[in-house]
Amino acid sequence: MKKLSFALLLLLPFFGFAQRSISVEESMQLINNTKKLQIVDVRTPQEFDSTAIQKAVNIDYKNPSFKDNIQVLDKTKPVLVYCRSGKRSLNAMNIMVELGFSEVYNMQGGILAFKKQYPTAITAKK
Repeated sequence: MKKLSFALLLLLPFFGFAQRSISVEESMQLINNTKKLQIVDVRTPQEFDSTAIQKAVNIDYKNPSFKDNIQVLDKTKPVLVYCRSGKRSLNAMNIMVELGFSEVYNMQGGILAFKKQYPTAITAKK
């Protein structure tokens, strides 16, 4: 069943636009198997500075310039977005869709859930 859901995840871009919330397991599959994946942490810089997923960039959802700041990303490449628990990243994903991003995934449960399941994929900064 996991292989089928991952296969469907990989096929979404071929049917146009891909936007959905995915589990931490699917997120890890995306990280491991998607070339040119952009990983975006939408928490505050203070949260990001304490711990983050490896290779993630920080673009703070609470920053009034979020819409401008997020546009530094390539809209044609897949994006995995996460926050602490999943609410900010869901909102960020919806904004990104409005801005024309073609493939955006929200990690359900955020870094709290990811850290429990994949502690070695986390960069502890302080």
